[in-house]
Amino acid sequence: MIYRILIVLLLTATLAQARDLRPDRIERFLERYCPTSPLRGYGQEIVKQSDRYKLDYRLYVALAGAESTWGKHCPKRSSNFTGISNGGARFRSIKHNIEFTIATIAEKKWYRKFRKTKNLMDLIVVYKAVPPFDRYQRSLNFTMDMIAGLPESELTGHKVAVLTETKVKPKPRTGVKKARPVTGPDRLIAWNYVPYAKLGVRKLTTYR
Repeated sequence: MIYRILIVLLLTATLAQARDLRPDRIERFLERYCPTSPLRGYGQEIVKQSDRYKLDYRLYVALAGAESTWGKHCPKRSSNFTGISNGGARFRSIKHNIEFTIATIAEKKWYRKFRKTKNLMDLIVVYKAVPPFDRYQRSLNFTMDMIAGLPESELTGHKVAVLTETKVKPKPRTGVKKARPVTGPDRLIAWNYVPYAKLGVRKLTTYR
């Protein structure tokens, strides 16, 4: 009997070690730094597509942070969280944007150098195209470093957000809003001082 218990415990420990924590890292990162992000609940999909195209699973999240503050600031009903076509593209869904962005970087000839060197600057000079590039690079590095640096203790038993195509509405705040210092991601993301969502009515190109 005791041997059976030991075997069960050993198998449980092995399965726990084998569990892929990358989706949990994405979800925990978004919960901490952008709890109202519509990307919450898509950790599994981001990892799935990243593995499919052999890219770093943190890259899509980093681009979405730099381009739209993780989906919070982009043209309405466009699902263009990664600034494709300078924000002028519309996608069928968030999943479509995830796959399209990752596939573009993984397959298009413009990103051949980045795929070879794995140097973020080789990606940025093509993806962003217009300098300055240093702030954009700091934004990508911030997101990727924070995701990788999350302690495993914060991931154990972490409740993953429910997958949804609708944006999460922030809870109403009561009382006096206190000023807070601009630190962390607020200081690094949103490199584009005029958010896409404030550029007025635009004709969007629908990607299929």
